[in-house]
Amino acid sequence: MDEETVRSRKQELRRQLRSRRAASYAGQDGAERRAREAQQLLAHAAPLIAEIQLAVAAASAAGTPAPLVAAYHPTPAEADVLPLAGRLASAGAQVVFPAAAGRELEWVIWDGRSPFADSPGRGFGKEPTGERLGTRALAAAMLVLTPAVAVDRTGTRIGHGAGYYDRALSTLPEDARIVAVINPEELLEAESLPQEEHDVPIPEVLTADGLVSLVTSPRA
Repeated sequence: MDEETVRSRKQELRRQLRSRRAASYAGQDGAERRAREAQQLLAHAAPLIAEIQLAVAAASAAGTPAPLVAAYHPTPAEADVLPLAGRLASAGAQVVFPAAAGRELEWVIWDGRSPFADSPGRGFGKEPTGERLGTRALAAAMLVLTPAVAVDRTGTRIGHGAGYYDRALSTLPEDARIVAVINPEELLEAESLPQEEHDVPIPEVLTADGLVSLVTSPRA
């Protein structure tokens, strides 16, 4: 499949997946489902929370900076990662959210309580109003919770099309943990999604159904 065909296929898949997502989480029933799933997602994230708590304790004992965790402000139909981000902030992690900065993402500290403001960037949602750490902040990240339109079981992620997260994920240290947070039906069968050379593989997915390793689980 040539590059132009892959891009066209991705655009069509985004359209289909977003339409399905919007229908699944529409109206009061959809909002209630999303709220329930946010709590299920938080429960399944217990291993991530425990790992960060241990890292916070170790950093405190050593007098080094708290572990850095990246999250994001979800759209109304995306899996709600905010309760998890708040839990990680209350555990002592330094939690950052993306903000518009040209072709890159800039990372802004969130204290776990402060409200979010509308982003001035086109196509962006909300962002914190805290201290800005620049575009290279993820070079110190321990955990990145990344959005996606879908991920398949070979670890291929399809995002929103601008390439922001692929560029950001390429700056991570080798030992950083990358977890895509999506709705349950957005974890697709292996090789369902077309892949481009610049796509960063996703090793783990968190949904309301559980935390799944795409490295060790059956790829089917």
